[in-house]
Amino acid sequence: MRVTRKQVLIAIAITMFFGIAFISSKTGAVQAQAATSNDPPPVVVEVEAAVTSTIAPRQWVPGSIGSRHDAHIASAESGRVIQVVEVGSQVRQGDVLARVDDEALALAVRQAEANLQRTESRREYAERQATRMEAMEQRSSIAEAQLDQIRTDRDERRQESAEASVALADAQRRLRDATIRAPFDGTVAERFVEVGEHLDVGAPVVRLVNTVDLEIIARAPVAMAAVLKSGAAVQIRDGQRLQDAKLRVVVPVGDAASRQLEVRVALETSAWTVGSAVEVGLPSNNGHAAIAVPRDALVLRNDGTYVFRIDAEGKAERLSVETGESQGEMIEVLTEGLADGDMLVTRGAERLESGQQVTIDTRDAAIAKA
Repeated sequence: MRVTRKQVLIAIAITMFFGIAFISSKTGAVQAQAATSNDPPPVVVEVEAAVTSTIAPRQWVPGSIGSRHDAHIASAESGRVIQVVEVGSQVRQGDVLARVDDEALALAVRQAEANLQRTESRREYAERQATRMEAMEQRSSIAEAQLDQIRTDRDERRQESAEASVALADAQRRLRDATIRAPFDGTVAERFVEVGEHLDVGAPVVRLVNTVDLEIIARAPVAMAAVLKSGAAVQIRDGQRLQDAKLRVVVPVGDAASRQLEVRVALETSAWTVGSAVEVGLPSNNGHAAIAVPRDALVLRNDGTYVFRIDAEGKAERLSVETGESQGEMIEVLTEGLADGDMLVTRGAERLESGQQVTIDTRDAAIAKA
């Protein structure tokens, strides 16, 4: 059967008519469904749990950043300074800090070497002489008193050789000490001599400070001694920056005048400047049990502070809270209504409304388990 051109055009027109009608009806249904739904779409959020924690009020005391290795490097030899490192230089352990003119010390080493060689020659002769005489004694051809004298001479030569060896070692040590080296890695913060000056034994040469291994030195009231323990959690405040840390050591000796004792706080990073002033938040008592929430769960607005709790249906519930003391990244909540284990929104709360459906981001293994 032959299909004409007219029949083909009619078939295409019919197909287009019914297709447009179907699309229009589908679009209208979707628009009608959207018009009848007023609920906002689910928001993807991250959550953490509220926990029961021991919270201790903190007492803030002044402190300063210090180095665990801060020393005035002194000279063990006297003499004219011929080299000294520049202020601000970064040095490694064993690097040269300064040099003292060592010409006289080098001559003393040569003299000690010559003296040792001379005493060694005498000792070797005395050893050979004693060996020969002991062989003659076996043939009864030498008096016993004469043999004793030879043995005494041998022992004296041995002692002389040992003394010469010690003298040489001491001369070599003094020659090494003419070159003053860094006992640890650090920065040269100050120098006390210049090239050409005469340096006495024990006089300071430079101040060397390790700017990596840092700690905080603070003073606390003696009355807190029973609470402060090594390893206790503390906080460091530097303007707007807040950081968690631990007490490295508590010096259990109070000052009679100020009634204070020294505490030292370990720092895990070197992003501080030696000498900077900070505040240290020390626990003032053994603490009390309270509900604590993650710091990121708090939403701060002009009308107050609140959190979003996820209910059993996966909806966000807005709760106004009053906060208390902090413990690291956890904040005490004084308001009733929260319980241990409640899941609180920590990311995405700025887009939430009370009663809105949420989708929890479970990329974190701990969140997925919860």
